[in-house]
Amino acid sequence: MHLEPRMLRAIAVGIAILLLYGSRLSKGSVVQTPDGLAFRIKPLFAWSRAIALPAYIIFFGYVMTVQKQPVPWWMALLFIAAIAIGVMQMPGTITLSPTAITQRFWFQPSKTIPYNDVIAIQAMQAGRMTRVLGDNRVKITHTSNHCAAIEFQQEMERRTGKRLIT
Repeated sequence: MHLEPRMLRAIAVGIAILLLYGSRLSKGSVVQTPDGLAFRIKPLFAWSRAIALPAYIIFFGYVMTVQKQPVPWWMALLFIAAIAIGVMQMPGTITLSPTAITQRFWFQPSKTIPYNDVIAIQAMQAGRMTRVLGDNRVKITHTSNHCAAIEFQQEMERRTGKRLIT
């Protein structure tokens, strides 16, 4: 069976849509670690980033080798900067320790709010996102790409004594 380029393109777009939007349908589960409860990024979201990012790089490299005119150096630099910004903005793992809530990122400093310093717990986007505000001007956001949104909200209410604001 011979696959035409149009068919391959349609299959690639279909897989990309399934990966990018399918992560919103999966719930994920909270994991008990020695530090406390860990709310990690949903596996499907992480895998879609692990597949999409190298695919973008490979595609860009392919275009550079096939194109008849050389790609300007600033265009390649802009492309690499966009990828770096995308990786830096990936949501970090949220851990609920016995004393504080902590969010750890790959390339950014960690954020920590002790439970007694929590000012408010806000639900957004019909409960898919939850923002925890601290009196030290720190905001920790549990996004729709993190696992177990309802469990996170319930656990934050239990540990802080604050009610969820919708």
